[in-house]
Amino acid sequence: MDLLLVIRVMDRGYHSPKHSENEISDEETETKNDFSNFFQDIKAGLQEMMNSLSGFFQNLFAGLGAVDGSAKATSGDKVVGASMMGLAIMINFFCHLKDMGCDQIQIYITILLWLCISSVAYSVTHPGDFAILNDFRSGLENPELLEWPDKGDDPCGPPSWPHVLCSDGRVTQIQVQNMGLKGPLPKNFNQLVKLQNLGMQRNKFNGTLPSFSGLSELNFAFLDFNEFDGIPSDFFHGLSSVRVLALDENPFNASSGWSISDELQQSAQLVNFSCSGCNVVGPLPDFFGKMPSLSLLSLAYNRLSGSIPESFRDSMLQILWLNNQGDGGMTGTIDVIGTMTGLTEVWLHGNQFSGTIPDSIGDLTSLQELNLNGNKLVGLIPPGLANLSLRSLVLDNNMLMGPIPKFEAANVTFSSNSFCQSDPGEQCSPTVNALIDFIGAFGFPQNLVSQWTGNDPCQRPWVGIMCSSDSQVSVINLRGLNLNGSLSPSLANLDSLLEIHLDRNNLTGVVPMSLTELKSLRLLDIKENNFAPPLPKFRDAVKIIIDGNPQLVAQMGGPPLEITAPVAPSTNSSTALLYVYCYKKKKDSKKAPLAYVVHPKDTFGPDDMVKITVASDMNGYNQIRTGPEHSLNGTQNTHVIQDGNAIISVQVLRKATEDFAPKNEIGRGGDDFRAKVSDFGLVKLAPDRERSIATRLAGTFGYLAPEYAVTGKITTKADVFSFGVVLMELLTGLMALDEHRSAETRYLAEWFTQIKSDKKKINDAVDPTIDAKEENFDSISIVADLAGHCTARDPNHRPDMGHVVSVLGQLVEKWVPFDSETEDLSGIDYNLPLTQMLKDWKVSDPANNTNSNLLDSTESIPNRPTGFADSFTSADAR
Repeated sequence: MDLLLVIRVMDRGYHSPKHSENEISDEETETKNDFSNFFQDIKAGLQEMMNSLSGFFQNLFAGLGAVDGSAKATSGDKVVGASMMGLAIMINFFCHLKDMGCDQIQIYITILLWLCISSVAYSVTHPGDFAILNDFRSGLENPELLEWPDKGDDPCGPPSWPHVLCSDGRVTQIQVQNMGLKGPLPKNFNQLVKLQNLGMQRNKFNGTLPSFSGLSELNFAFLDFNEFDGIPSDFFHGLSSVRVLALDENPFNASSGWSISDELQQSAQLVNFSCSGCNVVGPLPDFFGKMPSLSLLSLAYNRLSGSIPESFRDSMLQILWLNNQGDGGMTGTIDVIGTMTGLTEVWLHGNQFSGTIPDSIGDLTSLQELNLNGNKLVGLIPPGLANLSLRSLVLDNNMLMGPIPKFEAANVTFSSNSFCQSDPGEQCSPTVNALIDFIGAFGFPQNLVSQWTGNDPCQRPWVGIMCSSDSQVSVINLRGLNLNGSLSPSLANLDSLLEIHLDRNNLTGVVPMSLTELKSLRLLDIKENNFAPPLPKFRDAVKIIIDGNPQLVAQMGGPPLEITAPVAPSTNSSTALLYVYCYKKKKDSKKAPLAYVVHPKDTFGPDDMVKITVASDMNGYNQIRTGPEHSLNGTQNTHVIQDGNAIISVQVLRKATEDFAPKNEIGRGGDDFRAKVSDFGLVKLAPDRERSIATRLAGTFGYLAPEYAVTGKITTKADVFSFGVVLMELLTGLMALDEHRSAETRYLAEWFTQIKSDKKKINDAVDPTIDAKEENFDSISIVADLAGHCTARDPNHRPDMGHVVSVLGQLVEKWVPFDSETEDLSGIDYNLPLTQMLKDWKVSDPANNTNSNLLDSTESIPNRPTGFADSFTSADAR
């Protein structure tokens, strides 16, 4: 149809609605009929589409925004003018056709035409944005994955490039997540000033992340799970609108790490910040606790250190992930967590958090997940925590004590702690409860709680706890452990207590009045602390040592009196120790020693003097005195070796080991009852290094702790490992390392570790010469278990030697006096003089008394008893 005819028809219809049929030509009539039929079809089609397209057009219209009247004139402007002219003509014509539904037709055709006009008017991309996108594509190793046109110069379209969204000719979104793209980002990426949403996660982007400084309209940035190896210091500058920022799993500054800039705290609208596994080092920035909109903070698998800042107190964070920090992890308490009532998920596992779980954690009623695994938390589980209806609760591998409560959590684990019972709901014994309260007043020191496990302190060794023959706690010995806190009145519940040794600590407060109710108590030693008055009145039979407590001494009305320490209670040791010590407090006095070792007759010393060695105290002060009986004349030419708290004369070592002869190393030499010495521990300090048979690592393979063999770093726990191997040798009769054994049993420690949990295999492995009987198997199991603990792969899991001594000491058979009425005299009349008894014995058994003058007391000890080595002399016997 001719456009002029259309105009004429429209013009006549508009200006002369009453005209006659004669005034219209046949051609015009035909045109009118054609248009009538055409628009009838349009009307029917529009009516059918009206309902389905209404919402669609409304959404499109809302998303396009207002027309920018200041847009530069382009060739598209001419198209707009022509389109507007055609629109006016068609609308005028439509509205003068009868029964056509003019209003609806006018609305929808106007929308359709306006959409076309808008797409034409805003089809030109800002040249700067195009240049950045082009640089981005050019830098990729696999740009074909983007499917961008090779010769295209208009990313905003039409048609727009895939993965790019624009507004007013400016790039507002780039969505290329999980496409496998590889390469760097352009350095001028932050010139996409209208960028609002960036999705680049889970690709292989690399190089240094460009600065995002100045992207003030950026709301969402997902850059996680890429390979960016650097991040600029000004990256966070000016991100005033950012709400979500994800940087996880990028190896930023892998060697030295990096710290999060304080500029991030200016992003007041930040809701989610995650940077797990991206090498963040240093303390947790305290500004995170002050950000008003922050809901999620994920900084797991980094190298954060220090404690959770106090600024997090009362923070409205909902998700906090700080788990698995490297280089030692985060430390301090978790008390602040109990104040963050909005928390739903807390992951703190894999750190070094210490202290107790705060009681206030029960106030976190929104909490769903709590993971505290692998820390150093101590104390009891708060009842409030047990009552929380959590989805998941993980408490494994801490040092929690007391009973295991019944939990409301759907899933809960609590293995590898120091609980008194193994099943939830079972209560501790009254004795254990009293002792838990006792060390609770000290803040649950880790060196104690790690060893205080089980429900009976007399069944398995508890460090510092000694028991009577009837398995009652009789002595508490916690002297010189730098304990802090106060003395708990719960000790009054231990009726069997005889002695309490708490001297040389940092204890404060008052001595509880309830301790005066202990009817069996005979000694309370609290010297060199800082207790305050008043001191309760104890029974006269109780010896109280308060010297070194200024306030208590002042209460006594004068300078401290001379106090003589009582003889320490006998221990289950097979070595008798002579112990006589007097202590008088003076201004310049030195601290009391910790240990006393008496060596019998020293053939290298003058006049057969008895050597008394006094070990160092916790402050390193040493006394070494030699003299007959109680007189002390000094060391003179005595050479000693000091290692920690032990001081041993080199002469004694030389004599006992035949000048450190190789045959006298443990595991070597014959069964000649000679003293043996290992080449770990003290012997490595011998002055004559050539006589101290040692490898480059100062030890023999088979005894070396794994961490020492690998790193060369020595700690006391390395010697604990070596001693554990010695225990294995004693039990099995096997050498620590024997190339002649099978590959499975060649390395004793490794093989023993594999079988130690199988009681039958342990019993089968016991040295036949021990002639172990069934009643001894319990003791064998205890030693085997101790050997296993001593040789744990992780040195932190090995006990201290004090614990080892305590365990072994309780296995020594106790000597009990015989009742004279039941004593078996074996036919010997002990009322006769000794010489007469010897004569009678010689007559009755002549085969066993040759080569001895029984009447000569000076020959009472033979030079070399039968069966001993030639090197064994009477001096050795003495």
